[in-house]
Amino acid sequence: MNKEELKTGLNYFIENADDIDITIYVVVKDQDKPKKLDIESGALPILKKMFLKSLSSDIINKNELSLIKLSSSDERLNALYEYDIALPNELSSLNEVSYSDGHTLFNVANDDIEKVTALLIEIGNNEKQVILYKTMARVNIYGRASFFLKKSSQRFEKIDDEFFRISPNFQLIQLDGKLIVVDLKTIEKFFGFHDVIKSEAEAGIEAIEEISLIENSETLRELIDDIPFARKLTKVAKASPVLKAEIPNNRIIEFCKNFPSLKGKIRLNNDESKIQLDTRKSKDLFIKILMDDFLTSELTNFHYNSFAKDEANDVINKADNSEQDSHQAA
Repeated sequence: MNKEELKTGLNYFIENADDIDITIYVVVKDQDKPKKLDIESGALPILKKMFLKSLSSDIINKNELSLIKLSSSDERLNALYEYDIALPNELSSLNEVSYSDGHTLFNVANDDIEKVTALLIEIGNNEKQVILYKTMARVNIYGRASFFLKKSSQRFEKIDDEFFRISPNFQLIQLDGKLIVVDLKTIEKFFGFHDVIKSEAEAGIEAIEEISLIENSETLRELIDDIPFARKLTKVAKASPVLKAEIPNNRIIEFCKNFPSLKGKIRLNNDESKIQLDTRKSKDLFIKILMDDFLTSELTNFHYNSFAKDEANDVINKADNSEQDSHQAA
């Protein structure tokens, strides 16, 4: 899925707002299946409008957003990520809503509101649905242990009931079988995500070992518990341009010896047939080499270190399409 496909898919719900419904489910701690919230009919249109407005303002109308694969995530700002690595068990509730019906109702008398960990907001009709995943922080769940006052006509009165505070933000979007990460920091914080990253990082190390370029690849495994570095390794197996192009080892070594910002920073063995990674800096640089982050401009011959790369053909096509649209509009 690309950014335009995502926006087109979400626009369906904005354009058909009067013909779609909203259903909200809760994910309850230590329970496998989400439960449906029984919400009064008068509140549902307001909730639907709130989340549609958020989709419009935060996703559809943000032209500066990029959409990239999660395994290829980099340091760019204003990015969404298509989930393409192993799915943590904690997110299986999304599929429960997508592919099954007849969910048990959340029983307000017996179920513990303070065990709710997330909301699943399903918006759509029989033709098309989108599901928003929203974590429920403790500050948004008010139980009987807390003390609250509400304003009445003459004074403040005590609130005896438990209640939720539902804000319009969300961390994930499931649309057309694709899972899009909106808030990467929150996703990394929950769901055993670090275990998934470390598993994917191991696949990256195995891909590196297959080309027999590193003399001491075990030093990469020493950093597999370092999550920022492990995330870099997840890119390698799935998205390394150098590995995909099957660049010969001797060309990689010559590049290390000659590219200005790499000279003297990547150590070689005695016969210069393999790379030795003996410092954290050299390991970081090696990952950048595999991700083809060191570039030379054909126009100026200047050398660059660039982590956010869109293929030139894609950029040209987007520009051509934009120009065609402007001509048609004129």
